[in-house]
Amino acid sequence: LSFDELMRLRVGLAPLGTRDGIETTKVIALSRVEANTRLKPAKLRSFFDDDTISDLICLNVQGVVSADGPTRVLKFTLIERELTATSVIKNSVRMHTSGAFDKSQ
Repeated sequence: LSFDELMRLRVGLAPLGTRDGIETTKVIALSRVEANTRLKPAKLRSFFDDDTISDLICLNVQGVVSADGPTRVLKFTLIERELTATSVIKNSVRMHTSGAFDKSQ
């Protein structure tokens, strides 16, 4: 294994053993200062109801690698992005095609 492969970190918003965990998990390279990743809380479909998911559409969790001397630090920030018509449409399609929001199933 190379040094870069050893310095990869898997981050997610839910336990990896769950569907939401798999869908929200990203890999970030700690060997690269300023490497970043965005996690989307709106993908936590089994944890929240439709109204909460709609509220989470415009939120992301951003992780950025920084250096603290020889140590690498992964900083997380909750960011709010502008809600566009495209993102509303994409989320609506996702909600209705995934079956996750159909409480009768």
